[in-house]
Amino acid sequence: MNNQNYNDLFERLLQGKLSPEETDQLLEWLNREDNAGEAAGIISAHLSTPVLESAITPAIRNSLQGRLPSILNAGKRNKRSSVSLFLQPWFKYAAAAVLIITVGFFLLSPRQKKAAPTASVVTPKPTSDDIAPGSQGAILTLADGRQVVLDSLGNGTITVQTGAEVRLKDGQLVYAPVASAGQQLAYNSISTPKGRQFQLVLPDKTKVWLNAASSLKYPTHFSGNERRVEVWGEAYFEVAKDAQKPFIVTIPPQPGGVRGASVKVLGTHFNINAYSNEPAIKTTLLEGSVVVKTANGAASKRDETAKDNELSAVLKPGQQAIIAGHSPLTTHSPLTIHHSPNIEKVIAWKNGVFNFEEATLQEVMHQLERWYDIEVEYETGIPKLEFVGKMGRDLSLNNVLRGLELSKVHFRLEGRKLIVLH
Repeated sequence: MNNQNYNDLFERLLQGKLSPEETDQLLEWLNREDNAGEAAGIISAHLSTPVLESAITPAIRNSLQGRLPSILNAGKRNKRSSVSLFLQPWFKYAAAAVLIITVGFFLLSPRQKKAAPTASVVTPKPTSDDIAPGSQGAILTLADGRQVVLDSLGNGTITVQTGAEVRLKDGQLVYAPVASAGQQLAYNSISTPKGRQFQLVLPDKTKVWLNAASSLKYPTHFSGNERRVEVWGEAYFEVAKDAQKPFIVTIPPQPGGVRGASVKVLGTHFNINAYSNEPAIKTTLLEGSVVVKTANGAASKRDETAKDNELSAVLKPGQQAIIAGHSPLTTHSPLTIHHSPNIEKVIAWKNGVFNFEEATLQEVMHQLERWYDIEVEYETGIPKLEFVGKMGRDLSLNNVLRGLELSKVHFRLEGRKLIVLH
């Protein structure tokens, strides 16, 4: 049999469709040392495949568990040196969602994409010395300054603002337009603290997803010849089409010399990452077309190199605009285009996943700080590590740290302070 045949057998194994004879044949092939490289390719290709849990019998699990270290090591030899976090839906048992196979490899089971009806899916619960993952929630600030905590409210009308009825519907904040002739614009804002994320529907039916530690300011109704909102942090937009009123997202200047930006669209899907503790503003286009512009002037008085003219670029689907800080040590343009960003990684947060592909330890810690509402300190500097893999955002903090510790970096949790040891 060739590798394609064994790939088909492996697929059918995960679906519970192999006969006992075929199962023996596959396991015999996986257990042969000279097949380790090919086996690594087949296993890696199925890391995100939904699995019928009952198909993985104890005998199969024991056989695979015994061979995975050498198989995965064979696959790692063909890649650049990095810390590998292989996370997938295999081996989800009630006792735990984490199975450590060997040093350097971490197999973690987040949510299955499409769990089979007979599969048992159990999310590990945080212990008393653990921290639970973030959840849905936000704070709505009305035009008159009143604030409404949305975390525990049920469906129904919250208030009527100028030009809109504001209500909660199935976990989303929805603005339903009402008569607003002659009324001045009033602005609301919604903010997500650390450990919270939220969704809302604007008066024009544009959908917005807010990541943790983010905020959005917007009018309660759109008038004139444009629709303009302002964002801090990270947000994903699905903009309602209106050729007569372009949708414009403005991003304030960031600390560290990263000047602000604007994104102009008619109707499209895109993600903006503009956290103040990140080195750049990133706009990633999934569908449609956008014009990204840098703001005029410097982001800080110390940054004299930022005083050049406004720069702009038109993005095509699958491209990313990066607006970075200025430095006297570089001559790079403050606006660059990445033609092949990892789209799955960019919107992983919206889909309930941490995607750590090619992420540094500091980048990983930034995500954990925001989602688990923690403070991170480094005891002896920041270790230079790069990670590969994915984790479900529904995991407790300790379950995430158990995987990261296989990279030979260790942690100590003191209340809500996470200390990185080395």
